[in-house]
Amino acid sequence: MQDASRRLAEYVAGARFEDLTPGAVAAAKRSTLDTLGCMAAGSSAPGIQTLLDLAAGWGGTGEATVVGFGHRLPAPVAAWCNGSMARALEIDDCVDFLPVHPSASAVPALLALAEQRGGLSGRDFLTALAVGQDVKIRMGLAVRLNAMESGRNNMFKIFGPTAAVARAMGLDPDRTQHALGIAFSHAVGDGQCALDGALSLRLQQGIVAQGALLSGLLAARGFTGARDFLLGTYGYLRAFEPDPRLEYLTDGLGRSFYGERITVKPYSSCRATHGAIELALRWREEVGGRVDGLRRVTVRVTPEVDRLVGSPREARLRPDSAPGAQFSLPYTVAAALRRGRLFLDEIAPEAYTSESILALAGKVFVEPDPAMRTDLVVGRTEVEIEADGRPAWRQAVDHPLGGPTRPLSAEACRQKFMAAAERAVRRPDPARLERLVAQAERLESLDDVSGLPPLLA
Repeated sequence: MQDASRRLAEYVAGARFEDLTPGAVAAAKRSTLDTLGCMAAGSSAPGIQTLLDLAAGWGGTGEATVVGFGHRLPAPVAAWCNGSMARALEIDDCVDFLPVHPSASAVPALLALAEQRGGLSGRDFLTALAVGQDVKIRMGLAVRLNAMESGRNNMFKIFGPTAAVARAMGLDPDRTQHALGIAFSHAVGDGQCALDGALSLRLQQGIVAQGALLSGLLAARGFTGARDFLLGTYGYLRAFEPDPRLEYLTDGLGRSFYGERITVKPYSSCRATHGAIELALRWREEVGGRVDGLRRVTVRVTPEVDRLVGSPREARLRPDSAPGAQFSLPYTVAAALRRGRLFLDEIAPEAYTSESILALAGKVFVEPDPAMRTDLVVGRTEVEIEADGRPAWRQAVDHPLGGPTRPLSAEACRQKFMAAAERAVRRPDPARLERLVAQAERLESLDDVSGLPPLLA
C-alpha cells in the first residue's frame, strides 16, 4: 500500500463521467443545488460580512462571483468567501457514518474554477464533484478514529476538494499527485471551535476551498508538492492518523462512489441533533402543538454525541451564538417543540435568547448511553417525553430523515433551496431561483456551469 498516493492520483486523473454510477450522479446534482442554497443563506450569516469586507478591500482581478453579494473577486478569494458561507449555517450536506461534510468546500472551489476558466461542462463538473466527494469520504473511513472520537477535526478534508479541482482541470496523474501533495500544506481543522460556538468553524471550509483551488492552479503550472503525501515518512497518515484502514482508500476505486450515501440535512443544526428534533416534532404533531404541559424530555444518545451537543449541560442551556444554538441538544429540541420547526429562524438571536424557548430547554435532559451506538456516528436516538394529562411517550430513530435510507424528496430539496436562497444578503429574483433549480435538475446537459453563481448574485 506504499503506492496509495499514486493510486489515488491515477484514479482522480482517469475518472470519466461514464464511470459514475447513477446514484453518484444524482447525489452530486442534489449536493450542487443544496450547497448553492447554503452559500446564499450563509451570505447573511454572522462573520461573513467581515470576510467580504477584507476580501473586497484586497481588490484584484474579478474572476469569480461571491454568492449573495455579487462582487467579482479573484477566484481563490471568491472560493474562500463562498466556502465559508456554505458552512456558515450548518445546513450543508454530510454523511451519517462519519462527521464529514463532503460538498461545502468542493462546490465553491469548482464553481470559482469554472468562472475563472470561462467554462466547465456539466458532465465534467459532476465527474469532478463526485470524485471529490468520494475521496473525502474515503479519507474519513481510512482514519481509525473519527473527529468526534479524536478531536482532530478532519484535517484530511483538503484532499477531497483538491481531487475535484484536479479532475475538473484535467490534470494528468503526475500533476494531480502534486496537487494533492500541495494540498497537504493546506490541511487545517480543529474541533474546539465547534464546542465553543466559534465563527472559525465556518471559516475552515473557506480556507479549504481556497487551498484546493490554489493547489490545482499551482500544480498545473509545474509547482510541486509532496509526492508520498499519504504514507511517506512524514506523510499525512503517518504523521496524524495512526493505524489507518488503507483498504477504504483503494478498494473499489472507480467502481463504487461513497457520495451515494450523502445526507441532505432538513434542519439547521448539527446532524447529531437531528434524530431528537425529528422525534420532538413527531410528538408535537401528535399532541396538536400543545407543549405547555410538558414536564420533562429525556434524550438518550451515544456518549460521543453527548460530548458534541449535550454536555456540559449548563453551557448548552443558554447558547450565546448561532453556532452555540446549533450544537445544543437541549436548545434545538426546545426550539423545535416551541416553534414546530428548526431552520434558519430558530438559530437567529431572537430565537436563542427567547425566554419561552430557553425555559423549555431547561426541561430537556440528555443522557449518554453506550447502548445507543450503531455503525453510524449519529447513533440511535431515543426520546422520552412526560407531559401533564398524557401517558409517557417514548420513541427512537436509527436513521434520521435526510439520510440515504430516508432521503428528502426532490420537492423537499427544492423547498429547502428556495427557503435558504431567500435569506441571501441581497434577496435574489424568484425567477432567477427557479431558473437555477431547473438548470441543476439537468446539470449533466449543461455546456457551461459558470452561469450558476451569477444567478445568486
